[in-house]
Amino acid sequence: RARASRTLCAARAMLSATAVPPVPGALTASEVVARVGASGVASIIGFGSLLSEQSAQSTCPSASRFRLGRVRGWRRVFGHPAHIFFARGIARPDTREIASLCAEPSEDAASGFVVAAFDVPASELPALLEREEEFNFVEVSIYPLGGGASSPPESTGIMCTRATDEEVLDRRGHRAKYEAALSPHFGSVTVWGWGADSGLRPCPVYCRHCVLASQKPGVPKEAADSFLDETLLADRRTTLRQYLQADGGHVMHTLPPPELKARYNG
Repeated sequence: RARASRTLCAARAMLSATAVPPVPGALTASEVVARVGASGVASIIGFGSLLSEQSAQSTCPSASRFRLGRVRGWRRVFGHPAHIFFARGIARPDTREIASLCAEPSEDAASGFVVAAFDVPASELPALLEREEEFNFVEVSIYPLGGGASSPPESTGIMCTRATDEEVLDRRGHRAKYEAALSPHFGSVTVWGWGADSGLRPCPVYCRHCVLASQKPGVPKEAADSFLDETLLADRRTTLRQYLQADGGHVMHTLPPPELKARYNG
């Protein structure tokens, strides 16, 4: 509870953006599409709501060959604001509960988390990636569940990772809408500059949605536990399980608006 209190105190301060370097080897959506080509299939990695095959099928009806695995050398973080949360009225900027999930490189090569992978036709890849407006993408190795540290990868997949403010706000032309969403509450505007002391917290409707998806029938306990224990808040220390245990049921009792119930209900 003391840690949660410190997070809330930090949330009352104005934002001071932190310079964040680009992820090595990351590609834009158009670069991924060009690399995959017009034929064949692309393997997509999901690490939030898409951990559930049912959720993956609802998002990508043509998804096939759904499977679970692990990525290594990455961490899963509620570390940046998603504009879609403001557009849909589920962001809570007064308490900095505006964060979405991303994967970022970890200093610990042995760290990682459980992911889902599924194949989509290359023809559907542009629309799927372009809607992830604030991200870049990396091709990463997928390791088998339950495999030891020396087990070889089974396959590779395309995973969302952070871009840069310059890329998202300026090159992609999203500055005006992020300024409209963030400036009234935080003074400055940044997508990827929220540091460990920023007080950023998960958007509760989205976080609940992801937790429910990770606990759906058919999702192995290892994947559900990984989502709670291998997902971090923006401070890169507090696990999601610790956060939920300290919040008095706030996240899991925050329901989506009626018009979004089908979209944000696991």
